[in-house]
Amino acid sequence: MGTDKDTPTLDNPTLSEATAEAAVAMEEYPVPPVSPRASELAMFGGPKSVEDPYRDRWRRIALRDVFRMTLAAARDEVTAIHSKSPIGRLEDRFCRMVGADFALTMNSGTATLHSAYFAVGVRPGDEVIVPSYTFYASAAPILQCGGLPVFCDIDPKTLTLDPEDVARRITPKTKAVCAVHVWGNPARLDRLVQLCRDRGIALIEDCSHAHGATYQGRSVGVWGDIGCFSLQAQKAVCGGELGIAVTNNARYYDRMLALGHMGRMSSDQKAGTFQIDNLCLGLKYRPHLYGVLMASGALRRLGELNRRRRHWYDYLSKALADCPALQPIEAYPGAVRGGLIEYLFRYEPQHAGGWNRGAFVQALQKEGVPAYVDRYTMVGANARLLHEAPLFTEVDFSELGGFLAGGAKPGAIQTDPKSLPVSMELCDKLVALPAFTKVSDKYVQACVQGIRKVVRLANDVHDLRT
Repeated sequence: MGTDKDTPTLDNPTLSEATAEAAVAMEEYPVPPVSPRASELAMFGGPKSVEDPYRDRWRRIALRDVFRMTLAAARDEVTAIHSKSPIGRLEDRFCRMVGADFALTMNSGTATLHSAYFAVGVRPGDEVIVPSYTFYASAAPILQCGGLPVFCDIDPKTLTLDPEDVARRITPKTKAVCAVHVWGNPARLDRLVQLCRDRGIALIEDCSHAHGATYQGRSVGVWGDIGCFSLQAQKAVCGGELGIAVTNNARYYDRMLALGHMGRMSSDQKAGTFQIDNLCLGLKYRPHLYGVLMASGALRRLGELNRRRRHWYDYLSKALADCPALQPIEAYPGAVRGGLIEYLFRYEPQHAGGWNRGAFVQALQKEGVPAYVDRYTMVGANARLLHEAPLFTEVDFSELGGFLAGGAKPGAIQTDPKSLPVSMELCDKLVALPAFTKVSDKYVQACVQGIRKVVRLANDVHDLRT
C-alpha cells in the first residue's frame, strides 16, 4: 500500500528519529488504548444506560381536536374574523385563565410582541431593555418600531433578566422593559413592576414559554402592561403557529387591534380609540381558524400537561441534587413554573473531570440520554449570544424601508461583553433535556442513571482516551 508523503514513517527522510519512532508506535496502535474505567462509557463501547429511544406519548393534537377541525372543513369553513367565533371563545378562556380583561389572538408570538411594542408607543430612537439570553423574537420586533434593543444580563440562578442590571441600563430614552419568563420560569415581577412604575416605563412580559406559570399566586402576563404568549408548535398550548396577547388596558388593546386586525375594528374596540371603519393599519396578524381550534383543545389540557411536567422537573432536580456537576435552574420564592418546554441545568465541568460541554453532552447522547446543548447560548452559525448576532450588530437598517430606516445603523447596538458577565459565563455551561410529559418511570430513571454514570466516570477519566 502506498504511503502519503506527510504520513510519519521510518522511510520518510524529513522526519527526525524520534518522530519516526513515534510513527512506528502509531502504526502498531492506531487508536490509543482506553482505560478499563473509560470503557464502561457507551461512547467507548460500554453498555448504554438507556436502551429505549426517546418517545413522549403526549399528543400536541388530541383526536377530538382533529374532529373539530375536520368538522369545520366539512362545513367549508377555513377562516374566522369576528370575536363571535372560535377566536372569541379562545380569547375569553385565556382571559379567565390569566385574570386579564382583554385578549387578542394573532398568528404568532412574534406578532404579539410587535403589537405590544407598538401599543406602548415605541418610536424611532426609543430603547427597550431585553435580556441577551432569549429567543431573537423578544428583541427583533423592537427594530420594526424603529427602537433599539438594549441587552441586559440575567440572574445566574433563574436565567431570567436581572432587575438590578435593568435599573443600571435605564436612560431617558428607555421606553419599555421586556421580561422574558424563559423556559417557563417567572422573572422577578414584583421588583420589575415597581422599577418600571417608578420610572414611567412600560413592562412587556414575554410569556412564550410560561403557559400556566404564576408569581406570588398571580398569573404571568398580567403583572405588566401587556403579556405575550406564543402558541407555536413546541409550546405547551399549541396552535401550530399562533399567539395571544393579554392586557388590562383598553387603549393598548385598541392599538394592537388597529395594527393588524382588519374586520374587527368596528365591533371589538374596547375604548373606541380609532374611527377608521373596519380597516386596520396594513398588517394582517389574524390567526388561522384551524390553529385556533387546535389551541382551544390544548388549553383544556394545559393543567394536566403542567402537572406532569412539574412532576418530572422536581424528580430530576431531586435525583441529581447530590451531583455537583449539574446545578438545576432555580425559581424565585413564590414562583411556579408553567409550560416548561425544556429542562435545563448548569453544567460545572470542574466536577466532571474538566470535560467541556460538548464532550459531556456527546457522552450523554451515547448513553441514550436525550440531552443537547442549550440553544439560546448557540445563536447562529458562530454560536453566539443574542447581543453578538449580526442582525443586531452589522445590518444597516438605514438602507431599508419603514420604521427600520429610522432605527439602528451599523454599530449603533453595541454591548460590551464585560457588561454581561453572567450571560457570557453561562455560554458554555447550559445543557438541556426535553420537557418529559408522558413518559414511563423506567425511562426517566434510566436517564438519571446515565447522567450519573457519565459524571462519575468523567471524574475518573480526565483524558478521554486513557
